[in-house]
Amino acid sequence: MNLKALSSEMDVEVALDRLSGDSALLLEILDMFLAEFVAEQQNIQALIHQSDWAALSRKAHYFKGVAENLGLTRFSSEIKSLEQFGNSADLVACNQTLELLMQIARNIQSLRDFI
Repeated sequence: MNLKALSSEMDVEVALDRLSGDSALLLEILDMFLAEFVAEQQNIQALIHQSDWAALSRKAHYFKGVAENLGLTRFSSEIKSLEQFGNSADLVACNQTLELLMQIARNIQSLRDFI
């Protein structure tokens, strides 16, 4: 299985190393992660709209941990920013960062579709 297409969005070697080289498992976990993030987008948007910064920070922290374990370098960086913007109650930056995260997720999915 050639995972090279994903290398622009993730450190494939790191992710595979964490999963003992199991490509199929990596793709399964990646698919679950993407589905969960997309499903949570509206909830995250609602947390931003409601200025529930503590809940937003917890949600972002969760996704940051999963993304880091999967080697999703760009996503990890941006979700970390979302967590920080939530901690500083920056409504505009949170909205912009969430939109960027959705673009990254869509890009990862489109790359994933070629595998």
